[in-house]
Amino acid sequence: MAGKSRPCPSCSRVVQTPAAGAASASGSAKRSGAKQQTLPPSNAAEHETVTLPADFKLAPPAEYSFLAPPESPEEMGRLGNYRIRRILGIGAMGIVFEAQDIHLKRLVALKVMKPSLAAQADFHRRFLREAQLAATIDHEHIVTIYHVGEDRGVPFLAMKLLQGESLEARLGRCGGRLPLPEVLRIGREIAEGLAAAHAQGLVHRDIKPANIWLEEDRKRVKIVDFGLARGTGADAHFTQAGAVIGTPSYMAPEQANSQEVDGRCDLFSLGSVLYRISTGRLPFDGKDTMAVLMALATKTPVPPHQIDPRLPPAFSDLVMRLLAKDRDKRPQSAREVVKQIEAIERGDTDAGEEIEEVEILEGEEVEILEGPPQTLAKEKEKQKASNKSVKTPPAPAPVKKRPPGPRRKKPHETGRDWGQIVLTTSLILLGIAVLVLVFGLLRHFHKGRTTAIEMPPASRVVAQLAGEQLASTEKRC
Repeated sequence: MAGKSRPCPSCSRVVQTPAAGAASASGSAKRSGAKQQTLPPSNAAEHETVTLPADFKLAPPAEYSFLAPPESPEEMGRLGNYRIRRILGIGAMGIVFEAQDIHLKRLVALKVMKPSLAAQADFHRRFLREAQLAATIDHEHIVTIYHVGEDRGVPFLAMKLLQGESLEARLGRCGGRLPLPEVLRIGREIAEGLAAAHAQGLVHRDIKPANIWLEEDRKRVKIVDFGLARGTGADAHFTQAGAVIGTPSYMAPEQANSQEVDGRCDLFSLGSVLYRISTGRLPFDGKDTMAVLMALATKTPVPPHQIDPRLPPAFSDLVMRLLAKDRDKRPQSAREVVKQIEAIERGDTDAGEEIEEVEILEGEEVEILEGPPQTLAKEKEKQKASNKSVKTPPAPAPVKKRPPGPRRKKPHETGRDWGQIVLTTSLILLGIAVLVLVFGLLRHFHKGRTTAIEMPPASRVVAQLAGEQLASTEKRC
């Protein structure tokens, strides 16, 4: 097989297999600084079956010298009981390999701490402790960890090899934002995973789209990278042990201030993720890390429903409460966030009911929330208030301020109409009674006058009686 070509297992470049007696020569050439012969890639060469000489020894790539030597051309090297096949990703503190369990023949994602950091006792101890904590979590929305170990002075953890893509990649494919139903589902599943982690006393500290994996089948959420503290690498992932852990664009203010953190810092990061995937913008953005931290400390982001009016104000209110700088003003648990998102998905929140009633009875209108100021909502409320003052009398105005106001408006108007009818009827009856009374008095007066004319005057009767008495007296005399 001397002179045959094969692909390099680490970089996939096609290299020529040295002759049987050239193993020591190639080793000495390496030590002297001579370069190995490299051939252009060839499709035919890639499919050749290469059998190395018995005395030829493979070696891991120089930048991964912490790996044990490979035992076949398909390997980059070995670590513990795992064959390292290829690199999946590199972070500031760790490297993720695709590996195969030697005994179980199972493919895994092997996360290995960089040797330079593993040599520091604090990083080494923290990685192992948090990996062991993450391994105790058994939840459908958290990546499953199979094994935590250490080999050749390097700690590692083996976890399920996921199929699909990260939320960051998904955003890149669909223009930076997602439909509301998918936003709510992803947010709810992240919150469910965080609730399980917080119940075990584990705080993620780096929730962001790159650490949210969407599985291939139904895009089910898997939270990855638990407990991996970011180092002083790239500008967007700077860390120092005991100082700042997280990504500036998504981290909570208490993280940026190097304060003690709890599960509420993950909820702040969740709010940042929801803000981005629903609006296509970061809540706190800047050209560099310092600008992001200044925005985080001094600015309040625009509510999402003002960026996209199609977003429900109830969802916007939840996101803004998650982004509260004071952690006491945020939802106090991930389980509470799950319940609120479920209520928004069902559409049975109090705010949602109030909006529907106003839209049916009064036309388009924005409800009054207890959250941050809403400029557009206030303008619409003023317009509707002026319309209400023209359409209805001011008497039932206080009732409109209460949520059931629009439903009580018609009964109030109906009651007032009956009062007017009763009042009018009473006045008519009273007028008729007065007329009857006057008519009766007039009739009585007219009857008395007629009787007085028909009867003789009293003086005439008296005189007649007196005359008759006088005549009878004269006759006696």
